[in-house]
Amino acid sequence: MIDNYNRKIKHIRFSITSKCQYSCLYCDREGYSRTNELTVEEITKLCKILAEVLNVTRIKFTGGEPLCREEIAQIIQNVSDLQLYKDISMTTNGLLLLEKAEELYKAGLNRINVSLASLQPEVYKKIYGSDSLKTVLKGLQKAKEVGFNPIKLNFVLMKGINDNELEDLINFCAKNGFVLQLIELHKVSDAVGRNGDFYEKYHLDVKPIIEELESRADKIIVRGSMQNRKVFTLPNSAVIETITPSHEFCMGCTKLRVGCDGNLFGCLFRSDLGKNIKGALRNHHSLSKYEHIVKQVVDSREPYY
Repeated sequence: MIDNYNRKIKHIRFSITSKCQYSCLYCDREGYSRTNELTVEEITKLCKILAEVLNVTRIKFTGGEPLCREEIAQIIQNVSDLQLYKDISMTTNGLLLLEKAEELYKAGLNRINVSLASLQPEVYKKIYGSDSLKTVLKGLQKAKEVGFNPIKLNFVLMKGINDNELEDLINFCAKNGFVLQLIELHKVSDAVGRNGDFYEKYHLDVKPIIEELESRADKIIVRGSMQNRKVFTLPNSAVIETITPSHEFCMGCTKLRVGCDGNLFGCLFRSDLGKNIKGALRNHHSLSKYEHIVKQVVDSREPYY
């Protein structure tokens, strides 16, 4: 299905809970909802509908923190059993990876993104509000051991907090075979938006960093199917993806989002344009009815930047 800006929907980003153990400085509150979360059965049914309506084979589960959902392994297993998705992934803070990585892998989860904005315990605690860096690092190693590949680390760059750690993270990823996702702070998130001074104080323009990476890289590609992200491979084998908010970024967006309450929407920053499908799921409509609902949401998509 293609939107009005000729962008084809190629993958789903599905929040399964608004719960989280962390209080991140820059939180987007992506899965936040004032209503009840979808049941496991509703999640499974909606995943099947979206795969059939949109002809997509990629899905990423998020939160809040998805590992806070008690039935997370069952959700992964159910979606894997549909045999409609070739790529099932998850974004997590990593706190529960040590105990759940093996179960998730066996259930059918293919790969993970883990938020890791610092390798220094005190800085980590300042950013996430949790003194749990050691546990997360152990979880990363466990995930690697059980077979997750690739493992990507989400590194949100903040001036005066962790901007001196970029090289450390690059080397850490090179050593462990992880992919570093360098993310520029944006001012639209719920946490940052409530405090205008936060963005001005901590935002760092990553353009000079990208230019420097370009000069160092052995290989550069642009992920046109993923928001036109530049990906650099350095001489030490480190792989770095860059995520910067811009019009070009938006024009490369191919996601359809699902909130934990069943709200379908086309942009993280315009969930108000969404359409809730929870009631329709309970009414057992024909596939064409669901396709009509999804198309309304896809037609509402427009570049934010």
